[in-house]
Amino acid sequence: MNYAQLQAVIQETDASYAAGDAAAKQDAVARRQEAVAQYRSRGGGQTAADPNLAYQQQKDREERLRRQKQVMDTVKQAFMEYGLNSLYGEIEKYAKQDLNDAAIYLKLRETQAYKDRFPAMQALSSKGRGITEREYISFERDATRLERTYGLPEGMLGKEAVTTLLTNEVDAAELQERVVMAANATQTVPQAMRSQFTEFYGVGQGGLTAYFLDPEKARPLLERQYAAATIAGQGEMQGVDTSRQIAEDLYEQGVNQEQARQGFGQVAKDRALTTGKNQTVTQDQLIRGTFGNENYARLVDRARNAETGQYAGGGSFVSTNTGVTGLGKSST
Repeated sequence: MNYAQLQAVIQETDASYAAGDAAAKQDAVARRQEAVAQYRSRGGGQTAADPNLAYQQQKDREERLRRQKQVMDTVKQAFMEYGLNSLYGEIEKYAKQDLNDAAIYLKLRETQAYKDRFPAMQALSSKGRGITEREYISFERDATRLERTYGLPEGMLGKEAVTTLLTNEVDAAELQERVVMAANATQTVPQAMRSQFTEFYGVGQGGLTAYFLDPEKARPLLERQYAAATIAGQGEMQGVDTSRQIAEDLYEQGVNQEQARQGFGQVAKDRALTTGKNQTVTQDQLIRGTFGNENYARLVDRARNAETGQYAGGGSFVSTNTGVTGLGKSST
């Protein structure tokens, strides 16, 4: 091989190295080394001390060192952000083996230090729901912010909780919704609501926060339970007891907190209809009729008319002009 041929190989392998992946880079290095060896072993002409060859070899060494340093700096910067400075030695070792940054990332993700730092990564990857390290760290920061903002016990959304939440595919938006429900249930809503939650679902006030943050409990279920306890709490504040089934049915019917307050206020006023000597209704029938169940509303009307001696139509809370605004009728 003459000098011109050597230069052609060097140019070709430079292009392959710049554009290729880790395997292509290693192949380019091997082909260049083979070309240099052939050039050195050729018969006659220039010797191994050829100044052109020495110059090219020096350029190759400098370029290789530059590329290695660039890879080291890139990967070290990322792992410094991850809090994994302890892996700097591994980064340098792999860079000196001419691995590119992507190949080094793959190697480092198999280390115990990395797995300890990002314990949910493997579980998510096995579900085909992998996230980046920056997304993982962003979730951690969101959890810390929510913990402080809503006054949750310190450490409740710490590393163990974050791991569990991420493993169960709870994203940042859902986490915020859960935290808001937890904070409201423990700090904001009336005691009556908390009492109803305990009665309906067996969760005491001390365990409410953990209950809402448990990723094994689906968010729609938590929303249903929270709303049902809130509805029943409005009844309790007005001296009206209601069952879990009725409270959950009212939630499904679309009753909100203000409508619950108005409706149970009417039930309290009509309580005498459950104890009269004439035609009476049960409290459950009175509640359902007041909140728009047409079948029970007719029973309530008959009881009211029997009580007052007035047989004019109407009488249920939702069917009068002063009824629950926007509340539809129910026939179940």
